[in-house]
Amino acid sequence: MATLLEEVTPGTPVVDRTGESLGEVRAVYGSGEGRLAEFVLVFWTARGAEALVPADDVESVSGGRVTLMGSAASYESLAAFDPSANPQLHRL
Repeated sequence: MATLLEEVTPGTPVVDRTGESLGEVRAVYGSGEGRLAEFVLVFWTARGAEALVPADDVESVSGGRVTLMGSAASYESLAAFDPSANPQLHRL
């Protein structure tokens, strides 16, 4: 079971701080040549779309899930993921 964000596999459930299911991890991204997780690409079930969440918003990686610090409402305004808008990002 992954304990580091860099080790999380696609399909891992994503929940908010209350345990509410938000979606699932699609990928973890770093930037430039780095191997450090900077963003998590989440498929948001309610929106039916993918959006990037800053790694700083991850509270924990445990119990087979990724827990975000915010509530579901705090992520509603995230823009849909567009890989061409983020050419410096690479999958870890």
